[in-house]
Amino acid sequence: MPTALITGGSSGLGLETARTLLDAGFEVIITGRSSQKLVNAENKLNSKDLTWIANDISDLEQVESLASNISSVDLLINNAGQMGPPFQLSKQGHEIQMATNHLGHFLLTKLLWEKLSKSSDPRVIHLSSTVHRKGKPTKTAEELSGKDIAYDRWQRYADTKLACALFGRELDIRAKQSGSKVKSIIAHPGWASTGLQVHYPTKLHVFAQSPAKGARSQNRASLDQVSGGEFFGPSLELWGRPIKIKGSRLSRDVEASKKLWEMTEELTGKFNIS
Repeated sequence: MPTALITGGSSGLGLETARTLLDAGFEVIITGRSSQKLVNAENKLNSKDLTWIANDISDLEQVESLASNISSVDLLINNAGQMGPPFQLSKQGHEIQMATNHLGHFLLTKLLWEKLSKSSDPRVIHLSSTVHRKGKPTKTAEELSGKDIAYDRWQRYADTKLACALFGRELDIRAKQSGSKVKSIIAHPGWASTGLQVHYPTKLHVFAQSPAKGARSQNRASLDQVSGGEFFGPSLELWGRPIKIKGSRLSRDVEASKKLWEMTEELTGKFNIS
């Protein structure tokens, strides 16, 4: 039975993807910051093939602990995220959105790489957003960390989601160059109403997709036949069935993806792919 690890799996898109993968015959491990929410998710999914681990992906020490407790993994879904919170630093002193959405997932992918490589069909799924199109590339490791930035919560969110897409592109390039069989795929849900919008309350969310519909892009990335490097998103950008999309021009910039990788290594350590 293949094993999937879903960060941020206690609610929203992660919970719906866990449901889909359990139905598809996976053993599923979900993580999240709240043990109570994880227990609630366990009760909702009601499966003997589900386990959970309390973990804060923004804390790099906790990421190391999480990786050490995973014996094998076939599918890694880097799903956990924060959107537009007040300015806050992670335990290691990185701005919390970038620490959660990108840095922690980069480190987790690195630490699980050897275990992923032992799978017959290993995949890493990166959760981006339609707002990656508004993202701007960071120029230095210090700016990526964000301790001393002029904080615009919504621009920063867009920047983190561009970083997720660039990481997915660069991981695909490096995996193929090294001959690795691990496939790197990007997905975004469009406009889906999940717990992520806690800092952006609006009555307009009644027009958003349900979490189940929003999760279709990452579900397709997880289960469809892929070659690596695909980007899945809704057919109408905010709504609709998932299709292969190009993403923004900047998200396909090979120099930007290479630079992001190098800056991220400065903050989280070298990631050698073989």
